[in-house]
Amino acid sequence: MRLIEELLSEFPIVIEHPVSWGDMDANGHVNSVWFFRYIENARVAYYKKIGKFEYEKETDITFVVAAISCKLLVPLVYPDTVIVGARILAISDDSASMSYRVVSSEQRRIVAEAEATIVSFSGSKGKKVMFPESLKLNIERLEKRAF
Repeated sequence: MRLIEELLSEFPIVIEHPVSWGDMDANGHVNSVWFFRYIENARVAYYKKIGKFEYEKETDITFVVAAISCKLLVPLVYPDTVIVGARILAISDDSASMSYRVVSSEQRRIVAEAEATIVSFSGSKGKKVMFPESLKLNIERLEKRAF
């Protein structure tokens, strides 16, 4: 387990997700669409940790994924468990860049890396807004660094 911890040492949020038989496609490996689900689960865990959902209820300001990419490095097959790390790379006036790493428990190596741009968005106004300062501070505490 130590190697896996080292591979994810830069990620303050780490979750485990079992690979299901149904995640695989006709080619005998996990279909690429499932990697987006794995990283989505890590993003939601990150949001929970920084208080995003409570903030959204109070203010109507949320985050939306504006762009996302995933580089598949090694085929993943059932049975396995993926361990997914999530972190913030940068914060701008109205958005943040997130980075994800997907590690196979069975293979003990990185199987995918992904990045996403999340935009601060007001549902009632229907437009981008400034990145919330209080959530930025929560992110800085979680990441143990300033942005």
